[in-house]
Amino acid sequence: MTVLVFHDPQLPFDGTAPDADALAHWRRHAVTADAAQLAEQLATLGAGDAVLHAHGRYFPLAAHPALLAFLQRGGGLVSLGRQPLSQPIHDGTTMAPQAALFRDLDIHEMLAVDAGNAVRLTVGEEFSLLAGAETLFEPGAATDGFVLMPTKHKDQPADSGSAGPMDAHIYPLLLARNAADAPIAAPVVLIERHRGVGAGGRWLFVNVDPTPAFWGNGGARTLLDWASFAAHGATECWLKPDFACYLPGEVPTLTLQLEALSPAASREWRVELTIAGPNGARCFATALTLRPAHGPVSQRLTLPFAVVAGPYAITATLRADDGETRQLRQGFWGWDDTLLTRGSRLKAGRDYFERDGEPLPIVGMTYMASDVHRKFLQLPNVAAWDDDLRDFAALGINYVRTGIWSGWRHAMFVDGHANEAVLRAIDAFILTAARYGLETCFNFFAFTPEAWEGANPYLDPRARAAQKRFIGAVVARHAHSTCVHWDLINEPSLFDPARIFLGPRTLRDPYEVAAFRHWLQTREPELAVWRNRWDVSPTQLPSWDALLPPQPEDIGFNPTEIAPRQHGIWLDYTLFTQAMHNEWAADLTEHIRALTGDALVTVGQDEALGQQRPAPFFYDRVVDYTTVHSWWLNDALAWDTLFNKTPCKPLLIQETGIMHVENPNGRSKRGEAELAALLERKYAYAFAGGGAGAVQWIWNINYHMDNINESHIGAVRADGSRKPETAVSGDFGAFFAKVAPLMRERSLPQVAVVHPYANDYGNRRSAQEATQRLVRVLHYQLGVPLRAVSEYHLDALYDDPASLVLVPSPQALSNQARQQLRQLLSIQPVKVLLTGPASLDEYWNPADSLFDSNGVDVANVMREEACDIDGQRHRAAFGGEKIARVLKGRLDGAALAQVHAQPCGAGTLLWCPLPLELSDSEDTLAALYRHALAQADVTAPLRCDGGIPHGIYLEKLPYAQGALWIAVNESALNETLSVHDARQGYCFELPAGRALLFATDAQGAVLASLRDQPVACLS
Repeated sequence: MTVLVFHDPQLPFDGTAPDADALAHWRRHAVTADAAQLAEQLATLGAGDAVLHAHGRYFPLAAHPALLAFLQRGGGLVSLGRQPLSQPIHDGTTMAPQAALFRDLDIHEMLAVDAGNAVRLTVGEEFSLLAGAETLFEPGAATDGFVLMPTKHKDQPADSGSAGPMDAHIYPLLLARNAADAPIAAPVVLIERHRGVGAGGRWLFVNVDPTPAFWGNGGARTLLDWASFAAHGATECWLKPDFACYLPGEVPTLTLQLEALSPAASREWRVELTIAGPNGARCFATALTLRPAHGPVSQRLTLPFAVVAGPYAITATLRADDGETRQLRQGFWGWDDTLLTRGSRLKAGRDYFERDGEPLPIVGMTYMASDVHRKFLQLPNVAAWDDDLRDFAALGINYVRTGIWSGWRHAMFVDGHANEAVLRAIDAFILTAARYGLETCFNFFAFTPEAWEGANPYLDPRARAAQKRFIGAVVARHAHSTCVHWDLINEPSLFDPARIFLGPRTLRDPYEVAAFRHWLQTREPELAVWRNRWDVSPTQLPSWDALLPPQPEDIGFNPTEIAPRQHGIWLDYTLFTQAMHNEWAADLTEHIRALTGDALVTVGQDEALGQQRPAPFFYDRVVDYTTVHSWWLNDALAWDTLFNKTPCKPLLIQETGIMHVENPNGRSKRGEAELAALLERKYAYAFAGGGAGAVQWIWNINYHMDNINESHIGAVRADGSRKPETAVSGDFGAFFAKVAPLMRERSLPQVAVVHPYANDYGNRRSAQEATQRLVRVLHYQLGVPLRAVSEYHLDALYDDPASLVLVPSPQALSNQARQQLRQLLSIQPVKVLLTGPASLDEYWNPADSLFDSNGVDVANVMREEACDIDGQRHRAAFGGEKIARVLKGRLDGAALAQVHAQPCGAGTLLWCPLPLELSDSEDTLAALYRHALAQADVTAPLRCDGGIPHGIYLEKLPYAQGALWIAVNESALNETLSVHDARQGYCFELPAGRALLFATDAQGAVLASLRDQPVACLS
């Protein structure tokens, strides 16, 4: 074994440089090299050797290929200093930082970690290498967190959610902990290469700049000890119960497996194994010896006891003949029916979840495992789950989402024959969550359901029957469990598995073709009517047998096309896919109901509104609650909640997190503090408009996927330390634990907004722009809350009338909505404001005008338009390509638009012929809304001294016995706000980029606030 120390006094060095004693020690006990000698020396080394790199971020560029080649041969590395290998030295000149150097080591990014709140240091659990070396470091020293991306392949290539090979693992060797004993940094980490290039290598990174205390307390000697440890190479160790859950009376079995992945790692290991039973007492202990040499070596154990109900904890201490020590922890469950059936099931009200009759605002977390991530059902580790889920409960998390995102054939390879080990792993997970009072939401499929040889994943009876058998195998075991419910599918797309997230995509298989024809015939049996709606001739569509679902390339989505395209059929095909998703979901829900009774069932959808994919306003009729995954639309987070909250079911932001974004040079654009602030805003918006809560994606960063996003996203870094965003769950968990009883009988806003789905699902879409601008103007600028209704489900306005209904620039309004709005106006004293054309149906064909006048027609907008509102002329600009794609209404050919009022029975129709939500003139839109609000006698429920500052979201959710207040600051400025309702005023600070929630009782007294931030009552 050779240890090569790279140190060059001519190169830069951050922190305190090694003193003469340290350098002398290295010369006596290792081979040393300067920059000029390094490449040549590296070429002589291989597996069983190690390099000590003492310059942190600085490294000679000429030697980088030699270092990489050495590590790829399985060599060991110890690096001292922050941002290792990030700043090349070329011909003695320090060059600009370069990520490509460390990315060659599968470290995608290094993010600065603020460990200033750390009060103590502890050694890692699995490797105790740093025991006694804590004095080399200061708890609050600045350090870095690695974003790893060692996985470059998918193990299920056809699955979007596939994991990949676990080519590397990272272990914290030293953890910095705060006063709450939470690990907030891992200043020293070990990366072991287990597969692929460099397999067997050990790389130890000391990601702090050394201080005088480091060298004074023996740092030079200790670094060589660590280099010797790295040179020995990796031994892969697994402790695996055959099942994660046993039935009482069964005899458990387990396997201890070791493999020396480097020739230098072949050593004899003494293993001491103990098992504690549900009462905490030791129920088994043994010792054995293993010597891995050629491939894996294993020892199977049949344990000499019968399992009883409850959790079992396994500990194995491994000691090599050279003194290296490791500790493995595992566990398994004895099926515990009492625990699984404790308490009552979660129920869904109109707005919020309830348990035992009490409101339960959701503060949740997605979780699979901290060690093997998405392979947690194939390689379950109950001990790891227990640690993490216990932490969830301590943070106030009350809902954990998990499930299967890939590899369904590993769970049920043959239709009807589910893998018992996988089923028992699911059982053990649910039991572990129940132990800590957590509700489990288990997800079955992702993106498109597994088809099991079916031609269509949603419509083929063969696929549907197999899906029921798979779901039934899991659900039947929990027919009476009160701590779990079921998510049918994560982020569904229809129908083509190869074209997910893009909107409706046909497979044109016989089942889909037949279903599409049948669905159309049920709505209208005359083919001639469809030809007329879609503007196709009998020659183009001679019979029903000639009708096929459209491909997107057949459709004219743009105002300018180079060839004739189809048009109207796209709307109907999109509506058809909504109906087929509902049919599929209803069928599987009925199957679950038959097994479990009233266990909740949902569908986990992302930001499908605006993407023409299954949306809450359509599928809410077949599930118990609806969901949104607020990922991409960070400029429209309030809209994301408000326009997905349906009238009768809770809406849960079931995934939220922050996608990784890069600067043009490929480096991370956001730091960890900014990520945490954005997540806090997302959580706050999850409760806007009566939202039921938020679930973060995900607890542990998943670096075992070929996906940069997954390598960055998560509350806990790859090294096991917590990012600042972890505090968001704790803050919201603590707050809602105090105020949950208040959240009953929410009063609805007086303003309802119709989401124009005919526009959104057609081939000239502008609904997203219109509704998002509406939220910015109506809610942010004017302070008027709103609720959303669907163009195709306006019956909600009959059950819960509004004073003002806004129909924002639909361009083309369905005949169904037109009829329902006329009926609504005839019987209710409501004001309805329609903007834009009033006389086009959903196919953009002329129709009876909603505004009753012979002089109504349609025209193209000009770049500059004007509108008279309350006697004042206002500008309306339509920039960009809008003069090509946006239409306006006209009355009697008037060039100057006006707001027209027309009595219609008990109500009044207000019509602005200009589609102002599509204009660039928000002040004009605000003037229009002020006019409509005045006509409807609606006033803003809140008043802010000096007006609402730009970028501030304010909302008061009134309940029978109090209120929840939400304030979000999307601006760069700190604000001091004085906000008043009809009874009381409140003053509080709202820092830039942050959120504040507080609750008041029926008398207006403040009950609690997020993070206990001060909120002063104003007289």
